[in-house]
Amino acid sequence: MLLRRIKAKNQLTIPNELMKKLDLTQNDIVEVSLEDDYIKVTPVQVEPRYTPEELKAIDDIVEKEKKAGKRLKAGKKFEEYIRKI
Repeated sequence: MLLRRIKAKNQLTIPNELMKKLDLTQNDIVEVSLEDDYIKVTPVQVEPRYTPEELKAIDDIVEKEKKAGKRLKAGKKFEEYIRKI
């Protein structure tokens, strides 16, 4: 059994041996949930929302539109505009 103290801001250090077993590194993302009376920590894989090609296209659009002064808020309108192009 590994005992750990909860620190300021509810922080808890995961022991190195568990990090290595789970192949976790700094800035990896985990899901924290409550299961019965246990805190469950599960590593998760987060897929990027856009492909590198889509991000490049967005950057190109931003550069082009910046000069034209057109503004689009993030969200549906922006995504619709991207799909049209």
